[in-house]
Amino acid sequence: MKTYILNKIILINLISLSLLFEGCNKDCYNPSLEAEFKNKVCTTDCPKVIGCDGKEYCNECEANKKGVAVDN
Repeated sequence: MKTYILNKIILINLISLSLLFEGCNKDCYNPSLEAEFKNKVCTTDCPKVIGCDGKEYCNECEANKKGVAVDN
């Protein structure tokens, strides 16, 4: 009985984590943007920008290389 309850708890936690990660990147990550910027060389200026994922990047080019758009 204890194993059954433990398995249920683990399953619920795994489902919760998968939903959390799916929600973070679902509307933000853009694979075509990442592919477009994959081989581009970014400048070294670092005005710090915030990507649509809420993370800070050195500049827009660096964010785009990771498939993350930046609001201008």
